[in-house]
Amino acid sequence: MNVYEEFIEMMKQNNLTKEAVIDVLNLYVNGRNFLQHLEEFKNKEGERREYNGIIYSDEYEQDEEEYFGQNKVLFYSGDGDDDYDIVSYDELYQYISTACNFYIERNPEKKELIEELLMKIKEKYDIK
Repeated sequence: MNVYEEFIEMMKQNNLTKEAVIDVLNLYVNGRNFLQHLEEFKNKEGERREYNGIIYSDEYEQDEEEYFGQNKVLFYSGDGDDDYDIVSYDELYQYISTACNFYIERNPEKKELIEELLMKIKEKYDIK
């Protein structure tokens, strides 16, 4: 099993099944810039590419057509109209926390830094 499949399996074991979220986080965790992506989450910034990325609901006003709710994050992965998932901040934290655990298993020397960033993300999104 490769690292991408292992990541998907870990998500499923934690009852996290939203495919677009898993796809995007899988690219982040198994790519070269996971720490940078955690910084972006901490700052509520999302990377957008043609076929995958993140959009925060804060970017839209309630009366805009694109608005998808308060305190939500949209992940998209693919080029179809249905290749996206929307998660609340609480759900987002569950996915990010699991991704961090996966990363720490493979990079134990970064544990302290990852845990610090995860704590800052938790505070930023007001997760209890």
